[in-house]
Order: sequence, then C-alpha cells, then structure tokens
Amino acid sequence: MKKLVLTYLLGLPIVLLFSNKLMAQGRDSLIKDNQIDVIKNFKPVLSDAIKIPVNPNPETPSFEKQVFTYSVPEQTYTASPTLYTIKPLSLGTMLLPKLKGNYIKAGFGNYLMPIGEIYLNTVRNKDLQAGFFYKHHSANGDVNYNNFSQNTVYGYAKKFTGKATYGTDWYYHRNVVNLYGKPNDIVKLPADPTLAYNLIDGKTFYQNHAKDSKDLVHKVEANYYHFSRSKAFNENDFHAKARIAQLNASIPFELGTAFRLNNNKLLFGGNELNYQRIFFDINPQLFMIDKDFYLQGGFNSTISSDSAGGKFHFFPKAEGGYNIIPNKLVVYAGLTGGLNPNTFRSVNSLNPFVSQFDLKNTIHKIEVYGGLKGEIGPQTSFYINSSSVSIENLVTYVTDSASANQEVVYGDAKRTTLGLGVQHMTGDKLRVGLHAQFNSYTTSKIEKAFSLPTLETRLNLAYNMSDKFLVKLDIFYWGERFGGISSNNPTDGLRTTKVVKLDPFVDLNLGVDYRYSKNLSAFIMLNNIANGRYQRFANYPVYGFNLIGGFTFTF
Repeated sequence: MKKLVLTYLLGLPIVLLFSNKLMAQGRDSLIKDNQIDVIKNFKPVLSDAIKIPVNPNPETPSFEKQVFTYSVPEQTYTASPTLYTIKPLSLGTMLLPKLKGNYIKAGFGNYLMPIGEIYLNTVRNKDLQAGFFYKHHSANGDVNYNNFSQNTVYGYAKKFTGKATYGTDWYYHRNVVNLYGKPNDIVKLPADPTLAYNLIDGKTFYQNHAKDSKDLVHKVEANYYHFSRSKAFNENDFHAKARIAQLNASIPFELGTAFRLNNNKLLFGGNELNYQRIFFDINPQLFMIDKDFYLQGGFNSTISSDSAGGKFHFFPKAEGGYNIIPNKLVVYAGLTGGLNPNTFRSVNSLNPFVSQFDLKNTIHKIEVYGGLKGEIGPQTSFYINSSSVSIENLVTYVTDSASANQEVVYGDAKRTTLGLGVQHMTGDKLRVGLHAQFNSYTTSKIEKAFSLPTLETRLNLAYNMSDKFLVKLDIFYWGERFGGISSNNPTDGLRTTKVVKLDPFVDLNLGVDYRYSKNLSAFIMLNNIANGRYQRFANYPVYGFNLIGGFTFTF
C-alpha cells in the first residue's frame, strides 16, 4: 500500500506536466518540441590570467670575418682606335634679318590734297647710322578758304666709337597758310593773305660711353636755327647745353647748364628793329634712391638779359615717390618752376595765323603736383595726376576784327589741372590709350584764357588683324572754350576784346592699311568723319571731312 501511494505521488507531477504540455501545444502550434527558452540577465566573468614567470634569454649571435683570396691573371687587351670627322654645327642664315631702311608713301585726297613721303636710311652698321627724309602735304580748300602747303626735308648722321657717340642733324621746313579768319563779304582779306614761314634748324651733339656704372656721363649739344617770314621778321637762335651725371655714386647727382642767345629783326614798312635776349641756366639735382622710395631735389635758375636789363630767376625743385605696391603702384608728389622764353618759332608753331606780337617770357612760378601711377595688369597701366601753378605772361590768342590775323595776348593766370589716363597693350595686336585732362583757369589782366580748352580728351586705338590689316582710330574731344575778338574803341582808341564762346567739338579719324606683301601696302585715311567745321581759334573753322588714299612701298 505504501509503494502504491509513493508511485502515485511521483507520477502525478509527470502526468500534470505532460498534460499541460499537450494543452499548450494545442493552443500554440508554433512552439517546437523539446525546446525551452530561458531568459535571464547575463553577467560575464573573466577568469584570472596565468602568467609564465620566465624571462626570454635570446642567444648572442657570433660573427666571424671571412678571409678571401683571389688572383688576377695577366692578360693584355689591344683596342684599335676608331676615327671619324665631326660635322660642324650650322647657325643658319636668319640670325639677323635683312633690314629695309627705305620707304616711299604717295597718296591723294579731296580738296586736291596730295601727300608724299620718302625715307632713305642706312642698314645695320655698328659704326655709322645716317638717313634722309622728305615730305610734302598741301591742299586747296574752298574758294579763298584755307589753302596750305607744307614741305619738310630732314637728314641726320651718327658715328659710334668705343668711347662716345656723336652726330648731327639738319632740318628744313616751309609752311604756307592763308589768312581766312573772316569771309570776304564781312571783311575784305588783305591783298596778299599768304603767310610763308621758313625754318632752318641744325644740331650737333657729343655723348660719352661710361665704362663703369660709377663713371661720369656727360652730353654736350649745340643747336642753331633761323626762322623767318618774308617782310615780317627774322629770328636767329643759338642754344648750347651740357649735362653731367653720376647716378650710381654714393650721392647720385645731375647738373644741367645751358646758354641761349635769341636775336630778332622786326620789319615795319622798310624799318628794321633789332631785339636781343640772353639766357643762362644752371639746374643741379641730387638723388636718393631706394627699392621702396625715391627722393630728388635741386633748383632751376635762369639769368635773363634783354634791352630792359637783367634779372635772376630762382625756382626750387623737389620730388618724392613711394612704392605702395612694388612695381605695381607708386604715389608721388613734388614742386617745380621755371622760365620759358617765347619766340617767334614757338608761338607760330602753335598758331601760324599770328602776324605781329611782342616777345615776353612765360614764367611758371611754384607749381605743386602729385599723383598715382601703376599697373592694373601685366599689359595695362594707368595714371592720375593733378597740379596747381601760377603763371605769369600766359600766352593766349584772339582775333583782330579789322583784319583776318590772330594776335597774342599775355595775361596772368592760376591754372589747376586734373589728368587721367589708361594704356593697354596686347603684344603687336592691340594698343588702346584713353587720356583726359581738365583745366581750370583763374585769370587777371585778361578776361578769359582765350583759345585754351577746359577739357581735352583723346582715344587712340591700333589693331593688327592677322598682319594683313592695320586699323587706327583716333578720337579727339575738346570742351567749351572762350575766344576773343579784339578791336579799337572808337571813342578813346584803346584795344578792347569781346568774349565769344567756342562750341565743343569731336574730331573722329580712321585709318586702314592693307599689307598686300612685305614690300607693298595700300592705305586710306578718313579725317574729321563727323564733318564738323569747328573753330580751333575764333573765326578760323577747320577743314570738313577729307579722305586720302594711296600706296606705300619699302625697299
């Protein structure tokens, strides 16, 4: 009975467990047989490391020097020489291209305008250089309008030696213009309105060659010219100049000196009046040059003498500059002054319609200036400058109402200028330049700065198209100016000047060269394309549109 009870007690849990399992399998068929999932927290335990208490004991290597023995057998080797000729290195025949120093140009245009030029020059020579030049340019304008004729002859020669260079050049120029300042229906032109100027100019010079950068460099020049207009005046001028410089000494310096003798003979109805002036200049300078800045200082001095007596003029001179960006941007400022003698040649070269005038010296008193200059890029440069100066005996031009000629009127003025410019160059293909200058005048003794512009602007462009076409474009613009018409006051006989405004103008010029071959080319020039007959001087309109075409030949 006890065994039966124990058996029952032991088998009951098994039966219950088995019955529960069958019931669970009936409820969830996904539970696999004989698989029990136990979920509990896992705590890893590392066993203690067993260290080997033994230190390594590597063996010490041993080295033995090996002894080698060898022997070289006795044997003679005989080499037979091989001889061959080395070919010389040829430098070719195009190291120095052949120069063509001769040039001929011939053309013709409207207004019956012929033009001709000829250049004759020596070719490459290390001892001598010489050349000759002739040019003719003339035109017949409107009836009694503006006929002119220009002829120029020029020749030069230079001699080169191991120690120096010396040479001479001579120049002849004849310029013929007509007085046309008033139409015939207003003022009758003179019986002979022709003004014919003749100039003979000769110069010689000598300049040494410094063997070392610290040697003295000196140059001596002598110049003489004869300038005349028939039945009006004769001017003889002799000018000698010398320059000595040493720019690599401990104190770089430069000394310039000059002597000038100007003699004039004025003709009045068969009477002759002589007028002579003498000028002596001494202009020294000292320099201080560093990689970031430069300084220079000195003075300009002139002793002048004429029939009224002698006078000494002294003007300090100084300039300094600093490289804000090396080789890219420089700022500079300075002051200067000087005496400029006015001559018949200097005045008539600017205005050939001037007949009679007094000779006075223009004096630039202390002039203060400054500016910036530098590079925008490797091929583009620029500048900005400004100046202010007081001028004594400023030269201005007015028109005589009783005749057609121009007159010189001297006055005192203070001039302030502002200049701007940009220059760009792309090799030989393209060159562009734009320049502008603003001028402001405050005058005394005269009403206005007659015939002098307040704004000057010019644009220059040259473009080389595949070495076949060369195009040149020039545009000039002048702003408003003031002209003067002078006359005698009928009441007291004194000269009075009426102020007139001269309109702004644009002068557009275009030139095209076609290079047919290396020796022959054709050209065409279009001048004053806008056909504006603006007045450079009061009552003196310029030519309208004109065209010139022709050929050039080099040989």
